[in-house]
Amino acid sequence: MNKLAQVLFVLFAGVTLLSSCDDSKSYADLLKEEDKAMKTFLADKIVINEIPADSVFISLQDVPNNDTLAVPYYRLEPDGNVYMQVLDPGIMDDRFEKGEDVNIRFLRYDLKALVNGENPEGAGNSNPSDYITIRFGETTLPSTTQYGSGIQYPMYFLGNECKVNLLIRAKYGFTAETSYVLPYLYCIQYNKSK
Repeated sequence: MNKLAQVLFVLFAGVTLLSSCDDSKSYADLLKEEDKAMKTFLADKIVINEIPADSVFISLQDVPNNDTLAVPYYRLEPDGNVYMQVLDPGIMDDRFEKGEDVNIRFLRYDLKALVNGENPEGAGNSNPSDYITIRFGETTLPSTTQYGSGIQYPMYFLGNECKVNLLIRAKYGFTAETSYVLPYLYCIQYNKSK
């Protein structure tokens, strides 16, 4: 091998080695960041780690002066993947039934950015005429499952026209985004499809 070929080989090997070193975070690191964001967000909130036995949740209308800080976040899933703050319990005499189509409108916020003091812009479909229809209890229909299982939890406990803040870890969120390990804070309203 001549000198030019050796130099080119060494340069190529060096560039290849440098480009193969990825500064991105490992999945384990992303999970730690997600956990930290969840804990930081909930640190100054009232957190109740179980669902009320009578399924009567404290809501925004139950606290003086509509103080959202006085409304607890309820852990809805045993491992702490979904937390719910009830803004409006909805019409409790008109509960959701499995297999029923439900229109949802939501805004969601990147929780990591939120707890880092950034002011993330909400993404979603909060416009009243712009809603997404999901089928309650569905676990195989892509038009429903693409939004993850976390958004369905409130429908098990609340009534039609309910509104909640929902804290969802990535593995219970949008299925296409699971690998990014981004937890989100959602503000969601649920209405039965007519």
